[in-house]
Amino acid sequence: MKIKLIRISKNEWISFILTLIATLAGVLIAIWLTNSGIRNKEKEDTIKLLHTAKLILANTSEYSNNLNKTILKFEQDTVNYTKEKLESVKANNPIPYPDLLETIISNELISKNVSEYSHNSIYNNLINLRKLSQYETAEYYLKLLEEMMLNLDLEIEFQKDEIDVNELESKFELEKKLIENKYSTKNISVIKTD
Repeated sequence: MKIKLIRISKNEWISFILTLIATLAGVLIAIWLTNSGIRNKEKEDTIKLLHTAKLILANTSEYSNNLNKTILKFEQDTVNYTKEKLESVKANNPIPYPDLLETIISNELISKNVSEYSHNSIYNNLINLRKLSQYETAEYYLKLLEEMMLNLDLEIEFQKDEIDVNELESKFELEKKLIENKYSTKNISVIKTD
């Protein structure tokens, strides 16, 4: 039995190699486009979650602020509100902690895509919020909520590629000082967030 060898011309080899290269290039471009689409979708979803987190903080802040103002009014009304009655009102209406925010921030999509600076800052502030969600520290609590909303706003800008991480950090530190000046938390010890 004889084996017949097929001869391939130089032009056929060139054609085969060019076809192979074109096929590989097409596959690589398709993979790149798919990955790019996935990254864009993840970024959009991250921004949506950050907006939701900000809404949770805004609602918590508004409710906490109104609750604190009400308690302060009750404290001044010593005729209708005895110390016992006031303590009962406080016990039945605690300052809310944003539990849903914790869930959003621990989401894998957020953890993977948000800047390290914002991620650390938010987690540190969540720890402090848990400690401060009481009437004696309400003003500091409200200040932290406002700082976290600022952080989320800047992180959204970062996710939209409107600022870089250095701008995010410098803007946050600058605007944080403005927030600190709004609140009179002199009687509350400073809590480290580093």
